[in-house]
Amino acid sequence: MLSKKIIFIFLFLNLFLLTWHFFQTKLNLLSSPAFFTSPPLAVAKTKTLPPLSTSYYLIIDVADNQILAGSRFEDKIYPASVTKLATALTALNLYPLDEVITVKPYSIGKTMNLVEGEKVTVNTLVSGLLIYSANDAAFNLADHISGGTSAFVDQMNLLVKKYGLTNTNFVNFDGLHDPNHYSTLYDLSQIGRLSLKLPSIVAAAKTKETDLTDLSGQISHHLVSTNELLGKVPEIEGLKTGWTPEASGSFIGLVNLNGHYLLTLVAQSEDRFADTAKLVTWAKSNLSWEYRAY
Repeated sequence: MLSKKIIFIFLFLNLFLLTWHFFQTKLNLLSSPAFFTSPPLAVAKTKTLPPLSTSYYLIIDVADNQILAGSRFEDKIYPASVTKLATALTALNLYPLDEVITVKPYSIGKTMNLVEGEKVTVNTLVSGLLIYSANDAAFNLADHISGGTSAFVDQMNLLVKKYGLTNTNFVNFDGLHDPNHYSTLYDLSQIGRLSLKLPSIVAAAKTKETDLTDLSGQISHHLVSTNELLGKVPEIEGLKTGWTPEASGSFIGLVNLNGHYLLTLVAQSEDRFADTAKLVTWAKSNLSWEYRAY
């Protein structure tokens, strides 16, 4: 009888020790720095930026929306063809990528020379929209919805309002100038961040040159990106250009710094690409990413 009690006590102690060891291991693991660190935060050595041709600029960390540098980024601007990011987002919210659209003619502004009656996919039009900033691609995406282009623009405005971008209002699908068609650099940065969630937009935005064809393969459109920094500044992987006489130059740049993504934005710029290149150089020289313990 005594030996049974000893065996029972021995087994109980072993079970207790094993349980204690298990929880102690968990406590040690949970108390390690890996479990109590936030995502890496970008830290700037200096806030002093090189001289730009504009006072409207913004640099934002894609991962956590941290503003790293900026000036007048909440002031109203005319977005010009940067609008087409919202056009692409809205189209991809409404239609499947492989949906077929029969082209209607549209010749206002910059076009990729779509041929009336040719059949193309939504993906083809989104690509033409973002690579070449083609107004005829924007029109055919917008006109495809029941209710036509005005209904599509309503959807664009619903999209930005859904995400709380109350300083933006669209009256058209291509960014042609209108006093009531406006945004801010901050709102545009958020549209940019939303765009990066869609692989089709990311792929088109980083394409320097391509040929797009209709479904028959008989009609081809050779396109060269309007983004002059692609292939020139290695860190640039997109995103969207804009220009009108009233808006001057605007550009959202997608910047990859060793796997850390930034968006650089300029508006009312005399030289949008030179200004963006300066922002990228500043970011490369001044930003580092640090883990911080809670």
